[in-house]
Amino acid sequence: MTESLRVTVEEIRLQRFRAFENARLVLSDLTFLVGRNGAGKSSLLDAVDLLRESVSDSLENALDRRGGLQKVQRAKPGRGKKTPMGIAVVFRIVFPGDRQARVVYGFEVQDKKTGGSSHIRECFMYSKGTSFERKDQTFDSERKPDVSPPAGNLVLPLVARSDSLWESVLNTIRNMRAYELSPGHMASATEIGERSTLTRDGANAGDVLKAIEGTAAHRWMVERLGIITDGINDVRAEALMGRRVVRFFQKSETVELNFDASQVSQGTLRSLGVLLALKQSPLPSVVLVDEIENSVHPSALAVLLDAALASSDDTRVVLTSHSPEVLSHPAVTGERVRVVEWRNGNSRIFSLSPETQASVNDIDTVGWMLRSNALWTGPNPETFAGDIFALDNEKR
Repeated sequence: MTESLRVTVEEIRLQRFRAFENARLVLSDLTFLVGRNGAGKSSLLDAVDLLRESVSDSLENALDRRGGLQKVQRAKPGRGKKTPMGIAVVFRIVFPGDRQARVVYGFEVQDKKTGGSSHIRECFMYSKGTSFERKDQTFDSERKPDVSPPAGNLVLPLVARSDSLWESVLNTIRNMRAYELSPGHMASATEIGERSTLTRDGANAGDVLKAIEGTAAHRWMVERLGIITDGINDVRAEALMGRRVVRFFQKSETVELNFDASQVSQGTLRSLGVLLALKQSPLPSVVLVDEIENSVHPSALAVLLDAALASSDDTRVVLTSHSPEVLSHPAVTGERVRVVEWRNGNSRIFSLSPETQASVNDIDTVGWMLRSNALWTGPNPETFAGDIFALDNEKR
C-alpha cells in the first residue's frame, strides 16, 4: 500500500447476493456479528472472499468456484426488471496532513439474455476526483488510461498502477481475509509452500508461522498460547520430507515436551489459527473469523478476544458468534454488535436499538441479553440508498 495514504474499510454492501437483497455491514474497529444458524453470517464472509478473488484472479473464476453467477445471485420472483448481483466496499482515505475523503468501489454482474459473457458494471467513486466507471467493454475515467476492459474480468487490477489511490484500494481489497478455521486441516502437515498469507481453513498455518518466526509478532502469539494452554512456551514450524510440521513446546516442572499439531487439542489449534490470522505478514486490512468460540474453552476465549481487541488498532476485526460467553466480554459494547436475521427469504443486518445499546453494562452484557431473548434491534435494517456505488452519506 502507498505509504502516504491510509485506507480503512468502513462498510461492505451487498445487492442480491445469496439471501441478501440490499444490505450493508458498517464496521467498527471490532465488530461482532450475531445471528441464528442460516441467518447469513457465512454469506458475508463469502462475499469478502468473492471480491478479493475477483481482483486477485478474475471475476469469472471467482464465480465459477461457487458454481456460477446463478448460485450466488439471489432469486427474485416475478417478471419485472431484476437488479444485478453486486458487491461494493466503502473506504475512508486519510491523506498526508490528515485530509480525509471517502471512496466506494465494487462491481455489479448480470447474465445476458442471449448468452455469452455477463454484463459487468464496475465503479470507483470518489467525490474529489480520480474516479472511473466501466460498463462491459466501455471504460470512462477522467484520467483516461489506455485500457480495454476484458470480458469476465475486472478492470481495477489493470489500471491501478496509473493512480496511487486506485492502487491503495486494490491492495486493501487483496488484504481482506475471511476464515472458517479447520483444526483437522491445520494438523495435516501440508506441502511446503511460499505463501505467508493464511488460507481460509488455516491449512498452511506452518508456512505462515515460519514467515513470522523470530519477530515480535511471533513472541506476542506464543505468550498468548501459553495462557490458553498451560506450559506452552514456544511453537515453531519445521520441515519434514517436503512438508511443514507445526510443533508445540510445552514445559512442565521436570521436563520439556514437544508435540506436532496432530497431537494437540482442536482448541489449541484453533487458537493458533486465530492468532496467526491477526498477526500474519502482511497484516490484513480486514480479518473475519467465523464462530470464534468453536472448540475453545471459555477461559481461552477471553485471551483471543483481548488479542482481537488489541489487533483492531491496526486492522478491522469481525467475529461471528452466538456464544453468550463471547458476547459477555467487556470488548462487546452495544455499538460493536450487528445482528443478522433471516425473515421471509431475505437476510438483513441490524444494529442494536439505541435503548439496547445504552443498557449494555458490566451486568447486563450482550451475552446476558442474548440468553434472555432481549437483544432488541433497531426498527430498520442497515441498507444503502439507491445505487450500490452512491456516496450517499458523505457526512459520516
